Amino acid sequence: MTGIAVDSPDDSAAVISIERLSHSYGDQRALRSIDLRIPGGRLHGLVGPNGAGKSTLLKILATLLETQSGLVHVLGMNVTEDSLQIRQRVGYLSADPAAYLQMTCFEMLDFCGAIHRRSVEERDDAISGALETVGLHDHRDHVVGTLSRGQQRRVGVARVLVHDPELLIFDEPAAGLDPRARIELMALMRDLCNVGKTVVVSSHILAELGELCDSITVLDRGRICFDGTMDQLPHGDGELACYELRLLHEDEAITEIVTSQAGVLDMVPLESVTAWRVVCRAAEIDVAVLLASLVQRGIIVTSFVRERSQLNEAFLSLTTPGVD
Repeated sequence: MTGIAVDSPDDSAAVISIERLSHSYGDQRALRSIDLRIPGGRLHGLVGPNGAGKSTLLKILATLLETQSGLVHVLGMNVTEDSLQIRQRVGYLSADPAAYLQMTCFEMLDFCGAIHRRSVEERDDAISGALETVGLHDHRDHVVGTLSRGQQRRVGVARVLVHDPELLIFDEPAAGLDPRARIELMALMRDLCNVGKTVVVSSHILAELGELCDSITVLDRGRICFDGTMDQLPHGDGELACYELRLLHEDEAITEIVTSQAGVLDMVPLESVTAWRVVCRAAEIDVAVLLASLVQRGIIVTSFVRERSQLNEAFLSLTTPGVD
């Protein structure tokens, strides 16, 4: 597949600069000679199917994985030679971040600040600022394990803010959150960019990234198939379509029923077990038959709406179904 890219700024303006980066896990190739430039001050989205190489790329940028081939510079520093300096200036939140559930929010953030060698006075100020930024100032002395999942994810964001990094990297930060918590967390990403941070975020929730990001990189099977602004995304070819399916209650038969319908290619869970994205061939899907099959099973459908997101349509046209 031929990638689509726009003119990139020179390296002096790039917070992230990647040349011919490849990475493999045994015989499985995760990244295949990619080139990428991300300028400072942007909120940049990274999207792609499962197995496309997103997490591998983000871990390399955070210096958690060593490069196997190619050149990677973060904030003007080589990730191989300057990893310790990079970690002092980068904040990284994994898709499933560790949380010290027996600590209070203050204790957890104080511990993380100490790891970054901040003084006691610096940590006190930084913790107050970080909790204020994520909207948890009143939860300073609350035990992390007693907080909601969304609040715990906000504590995770506060953790990567304590050392005041210039670059923030978030890998699927909204995974598993309810709709309100997800919307609030995404808005926080935008706020961080607005105060001068560079933010790189990966997500499967394409419509939200489309509304949130200044620019997008689409990865497919370890290769970049698009890199540019939202306005530069190609339109879908019209052959594929996405529908958002929402149910009143969970039903274990839902996947079997929907995927057995003519024209249905895939089902992707959204924020809960009662919300799905249905990917299908537009010319083959018979919505009435699909809905009738669900009703006959006794499944209550609250909505079944075709998505009109430009990013969803472009994603379908740019990427290939399945993973290697």
